[in-house]
Amino acid sequence: MTWLAGHTASMYSRVPECQVTTYYYVGFAYLMMRRYQDAIRVFANILLYIQRTKSMFQRTTYKYEMINKQNEQMHALLAIALTMYPMRIDESIHLQLREKYGDKMLRMQKGDPQVYEELFSYACPKFLSPVVPNYDNVHPNYHKEPFLQQLKVFSDEVQQQAQLSTIRSFLKLYTTMPVAKLAGFLDLTEQEFRIQLLVFKHKMKNLVWTSGISALDGEFQSASEVDFYIDKDMIHIADTKVARRYGDFFIRQIHKFEELNRTLKKMGQRP
Repeated sequence: MTWLAGHTASMYSRVPECQVTTYYYVGFAYLMMRRYQDAIRVFANILLYIQRTKSMFQRTTYKYEMINKQNEQMHALLAIALTMYPMRIDESIHLQLREKYGDKMLRMQKGDPQVYEELFSYACPKFLSPVVPNYDNVHPNYHKEPFLQQLKVFSDEVQQQAQLSTIRSFLKLYTTMPVAKLAGFLDLTEQEFRIQLLVFKHKMKNLVWTSGISALDGEFQSASEVDFYIDKDMIHIADTKVARRYGDFFIRQIHKFEELNRTLKKMGQRP
């Protein structure tokens, strides 16, 4: 698992196509395992790598086409993961994502299942059935069955989280609120709303890889911007969002400007 943490000396990193493809499949596996924080980290890391080394791939047509396709697919999967589990990512990747899928992310936040299915169908890998078909009576859509099964699993998960985005937006507005009142805002009974709050708690806590060789290892963590607890009939809400550190952003921009300045000076010194 160390190569996913940025170990550049691994054998995977020596072949860019292999590295990109491996990150794509690992990220997708994390997404389907509901390990959204890990999926977001994997996709963001490799998309940043592609962004910085894009000129290297453009020299070879077939490499560029393959990597560009997976680049688009991973942007779509990252849009899904961030909608289901909002967290901070690199500014440049976030900007690209907003340009490509800003409208669709808004529709997903409003609970539109068709957008989820559309992006999943476009971005998911090809699935194979481990079972040999009955060749005497093969179903006409046999080749689609593995994909439809994975789509159903994903759609069921989306359906379970349909209300969470709306609940999150309400929780951000208050520090305390009666359970009955917030349930009324969502047109839910008090019992249904309590169930949704438990779902929110459950879904926002993910198994996250921290160290170790196995990609399946991890610790339970939550990167949610809001947390809450219920005391009798009152919800108490805490904002866990860390204040943005603008210093790091300006330091990166200064380094980029200095590098650009050095490059321009070298170009001016050429005969």
